[in-house]
Amino acid sequence: MPRRLAPYRPAAPLNVIRAALSGVLCAAVVAAPLPASAASANVEAAAPTASGTIGLMRFDGDAAVASDLRSYVQSELEAAGYTIKGVALDMPSAAKKVKCREVNDDCLAKIAAWLAKGKDAMPYDYLVYGTAAPADSGKIATVVVYDLAKKAKVTELRATFTTDDYILPVVLPRAMARAIQDAKSAPAPITPDEEKILAELDEGPGKTPEELRAEQRAIAEAQAAVDQSPTDAFDTSGVKADLKADFDKFCRNEKRRKRASKEEPPDLRPNCKLGPFWGYWQNRAWVALGLTGAGALATLGLYGLGLGARGPYKEAVDVLESSGLSNTDPLQSVEYTALASDVAAKGASMRRLLVGGDIALGATVLLAGVLAVIIYQDRTDAKRFIRTEKSLRAISKIQDVQVGPILGAGVQGAGLGFRF
Repeated sequence: MPRRLAPYRPAAPLNVIRAALSGVLCAAVVAAPLPASAASANVEAAAPTASGTIGLMRFDGDAAVASDLRSYVQSELEAAGYTIKGVALDMPSAAKKVKCREVNDDCLAKIAAWLAKGKDAMPYDYLVYGTAAPADSGKIATVVVYDLAKKAKVTELRATFTTDDYILPVVLPRAMARAIQDAKSAPAPITPDEEKILAELDEGPGKTPEELRAEQRAIAEAQAAVDQSPTDAFDTSGVKADLKADFDKFCRNEKRRKRASKEEPPDLRPNCKLGPFWGYWQNRAWVALGLTGAGALATLGLYGLGLGARGPYKEAVDVLESSGLSNTDPLQSVEYTALASDVAAKGASMRRLLVGGDIALGATVLLAGVLAVIIYQDRTDAKRFIRTEKSLRAISKIQDVQVGPILGAGVQGAGLGFRF
């Protein structure tokens, strides 16, 4: 079910109280920095004496919000006295019709010429188009008013819609109607009384010269106090980490803390039960140690089997040599071949075991090198961890005082902040 905007409720002439409250509320919203309008437009309803024909295009984007927003704009512009004629295309479709790659002034001029094609004159004075974003998405919706005669934008309003906003559907169409009216006839300049009201919105009533001098004096005193407070970074270069001496202060008796995510730093505290050497090892070091030990056992096993196979091989060689058989005598070839085959088989078995031992030895040496690197990295990380913790503990013992100015309506002076 698509999310729709809050219903548009124009002020009824018979309901004077609701109309007055709506006007006051809308004026307060426009005085605040709302992202809905590109300028601080007056949100009072446009005077019904306005005239002109406005071509209201379909809004592209979210269908539900586009339909509601277009309806709000049409209702307000009609109430302001404009003649509204619907255009059964949105801006991307119209741009595609006139073969525009980008919606700019040249493209809008082509669209205006295309709309006037076959007619004696331009059927519209203004063209309204826009893009609607889904409600509650946080994305920006835009509504543009384009003056076809002047070939220039009158205004471009940007807003973020929510389903429970009952003010924006009133403010935005009225701001659009006011922008069109102001483009036709510029508003009167701001009066001195209005300037005084705007100046007092944030600062309150006008201050006397004595109050202004006291405020400036308080600011100067607070600034001087701030200049005297310590602002330099704490020097912790003298903090050293000793893995053996600091072991008892930072070791843990519980299991290593598991990380909730990869971004969380690992628990580098050593294990109290394993001592100052083995306790700093991380899991990867134990895995490397296991693989290195397995390689060493494999090396010893293969070399042992190879050396054990050397005895049967030498016995087979001795039998062949003591048999007195000749490999050149055809009558002795069968017996000689049998003894020679036995020697070759036992020799091949011995060589395979010894070559396997060599391979296992090489792998064990490589794994031992990896283990040494891992141990070095773990101990380096542990030193960095201990040095950081000792630095934080040293800084936490320092009492720091921060001073800052406090200025406000009826309040002035300096504030002190203590950090223990």
